[in-house]
Amino acid sequence: MTSLAERLANYATSLQFEQLDELTVHEVRRRVIDSFACALGAYRADAPQIARRLAATVTGDPGARYLGGGAHRTSPEQAAFVNGVLFRYLDYNDTYLSLEPAHPSDNLAAILAAAEVAGASGKDVITAAVIAYEIQCRLCDSASIRARGWDHVTYGAFSATAAVGRLLRLSPEQITHALNLAATPNVILSQTRAGELSNWKGCD
Repeated sequence: MTSLAERLANYATSLQFEQLDELTVHEVRRRVIDSFACALGAYRADAPQIARRLAATVTGDPGARYLGGGAHRTSPEQAAFVNGVLFRYLDYNDTYLSLEPAHPSDNLAAILAAAEVAGASGKDVITAAVIAYEIQCRLCDSASIRARGWDHVTYGAFSATAAVGRLLRLSPEQITHALNLAATPNVILSQTRAGELSNWKGCD
């Protein structure tokens, strides 16, 4: 029997840009532009500034760049963190409402960092974004995890991992392992949303 991780990995490696219709491609572009607009709005806030200062202390080879970092290349995970904080901080990025809600553009930070490291094309980025959106939104359609005390961003660990695996040209078997590895440390509790609004919550 094929596991869910294997099914997601097979989807991530099989989808081709040529299968996407014009509207889908257009909508991905809109969401990238929207995410950049959210980043500009959040640029001077405390959490994004802290994230940029942290990323500036790390170098990467080949590494990845981040918004506000100029030509500096940090590690891919730091670049994804900075851009993710910028995209998400104001909580104005896109929203998907189903059995479980999501902000699918959260995936774009990891996608852009991985794309730079992999030397990916614009078509590759769009395809990876569709993979991430489809996986995260279908998981949200399938079950609500809030009822059990988990936060909706838990699903994002799987969608981002699958999309990044595609950009890094991993095999279905490698992506399956990556998905299983992503599951263990990324079961996020709703506790972060309780009480006073903190910078941690702003980066969630």
